[in-house]
Amino acid sequence: MHFALSDFVRVHNLSVPSRAVDGPAAEPPQPRVGDVGTVVESLGDDLYLVEHVTDDGHAVWMAEFHASELALVDRDDG
Repeated sequence: MHFALSDFVRVHNLSVPSRAVDGPAAEPPQPRVGDVGTVVESLGDDLYLVEHVTDDGHAVWMAEFHASELALVDRDDG
């Protein structure tokens, strides 16, 4: 599946269990299956940069995922 910017996605599986992760913490947590986030950039070759934030809007992590690792939760068609 191809994703668009601002798509809300869920981590469906992790083909790479440990990956480079950015975030505000000195050591941001690794993404887990079930985490949800927003596609913030399409990197080509079915790779996407996804940002996971808390319910109150604080960034937790940002990481790259292959499309096969993600499932669409919601899309703003507006």
